[in-house]
Amino acid sequence: MNHAFSLDEDWQTVLARIAEPSALDASARAHGALVRRREVRDGATLLRLGLGYGPGGMSLREAAAWAETQGIAGLSDVALLKRLRGAADWFGVLAAQVLADRAGVAGDMGGRPLRLVDGTAICAPGSHGTDWRLHVAYDPCTQRFTDFELTDGRGAERLERFVVQPDEIRIGDRGFGGRPEGIRALAEGPGDYVVRVNWRALHWQDPAGGRFDMLAFIRGLGDQDIGETALLVGRARGKRQWTPVPARLIAVRLPADKVDASRTKASRASRKNGRCPQAGTLEAASHVLLLTSLDPKDYPADRVAALYRLRWQVELAFKRLKSLLHLDALRAKDPALARAWLYTHLIAALLIDDMVQQALDSPP
Repeated sequence: MNHAFSLDEDWQTVLARIAEPSALDASARAHGALVRRREVRDGATLLRLGLGYGPGGMSLREAAAWAETQGIAGLSDVALLKRLRGAADWFGVLAAQVLADRAGVAGDMGGRPLRLVDGTAICAPGSHGTDWRLHVAYDPCTQRFTDFELTDGRGAERLERFVVQPDEIRIGDRGFGGRPEGIRALAEGPGDYVVRVNWRALHWQDPAGGRFDMLAFIRGLGDQDIGETALLVGRARGKRQWTPVPARLIAVRLPADKVDASRTKASRASRKNGRCPQAGTLEAASHVLLLTSLDPKDYPADRVAALYRLRWQVELAFKRLKSLLHLDALRAKDPALARAWLYTHLIAALLIDDMVQQALDSPP
């Protein structure tokens, strides 16, 4: 068993953080997870079985044997598989419910809520591609997940995937900065954005609507550590036309010891895609390029760069999910069983977040 999440010692404490047993029963019946009560008597038992199979780190056979030994339920591994497959959607509902219970908790920096958005790929056993993608939003101030969505491998990283709160600042990496639709949605919505961009990822225009020369801008910075300019983000030719979106482009020079590593990474990425590295790509790799809609009066370039550097927190949160709960070690190939496995991991991750926060709020 994965000792990062134990169900043997204090199940009632875990259960109390999710819902009352009667409420679990009603929810499980409403979502078709508790059609028959043979062997699995109630929603709490079904949830415990799901957590044992998922974040508990047990196989179906081990989970069935554990359940019988503990007097939880007497059923075969095949029967457990069918039960968990039927409960996949319900586990997703419970994860969303745990998340909704903390919706009133918000963090901020300078009076505005911050949300780091990211996604991670998950592969089924024996797969050589991405079978599932977990998309999340993360509050760096409370250090908690605030939104999540599980999609198949085709689910793209979109800046506008989650509802934007008033005055929110949404922060994303290059995966989000290559999609102009998300940039436009945030720019026209109630919040703002900070995203990292590739020098050729978007259709750049100068403020007058002409072609913007990205390399000329970078070269013009000279020895400056940071610089910015105003530009427009348009749509590529052949796409549906739209009114270009105004934005600020900020270039942050990398330290000298990191430039070579950045250029090597850019070269490998080009070769992986079957292209020879262009001179412009290597030249642009000496800077981190950030795009933002924030007002320069309140958020000068160095403060925008500081906001983007908060991204390490969501990356660290994903590492915790993978190292402690082994989210990257998906056991199931069956889609419904895989969703049950992944959703129960999310429930466990949210509960652990809450317990850690409670400990930090009430130190010994």
